[in-house]
Amino acid sequence: VPASASSRSLKLLRDRHVPVVVLDRRVRAPHVDVVRGDSGGGAYALVRHLVSLGHRRIAALAGPREVSTSVDRVEGYQRALAEVGVAIDPELIRFGGYQEPAGHTMAREVLELHEPPTAIFAGNNFIAAGVLAAVRECGLRVPDDISLVAFDDLPSAWTADPFLTVAVQPAYELGRRAAELLLERLQGGEGHPAREVVLPVELLVRRSSGPPQHGLAA
Repeated sequence: VPASASSRSLKLLRDRHVPVVVLDRRVRAPHVDVVRGDSGGGAYALVRHLVSLGHRRIAALAGPREVSTSVDRVEGYQRALAEVGVAIDPELIRFGGYQEPAGHTMAREVLELHEPPTAIFAGNNFIAAGVLAAVRECGLRVPDDISLVAFDDLPSAWTADPFLTVAVQPAYELGRRAAELLLERLQGGEGHPAREVVLPVELLVRRSSGPPQHGLAA
């Protein structure tokens, strides 16, 4: 799972004839297979859900700018807003990290804007956990005061009552397909062209998303 857009590490492996399957990233490297979830489609579905509830001022908190999943999820967010004629506000888009502290920092930044969002799209579950902490610190509640949706579900150990609206990747299927492709390479398929498998994600609507409050809908 590459941590940046650079293909240098993939080239090193390829030069040493090490078969490689990349998970959860878009890459452009010859003879490197990719298995990933539909990041753009999942983000699009989550934001369209928020739009259907009446939200128009929606923040997007993403991972590192150089990671393809961050780019794809922000693109899906922008596409969903553009389809309903909502202008993209750069103040509401933040790139940071896929860790809980980054989610907390980015959430505080958008919550402290002169015109804060009525909903937040978190780029992954760790960002969502940071958002929840920031929302509590601000004396707000989800979804009473602000809606929250996220890519990837919260681990069950974090909450006894699943409440977060999420786009869930088929993690087991991602691993299974990746292993199949790798075994094919190991069994003599080294000369095959690169293959990319994009698996759909599932939208799970729960209690963390609701209509905007205080007449803030467009």
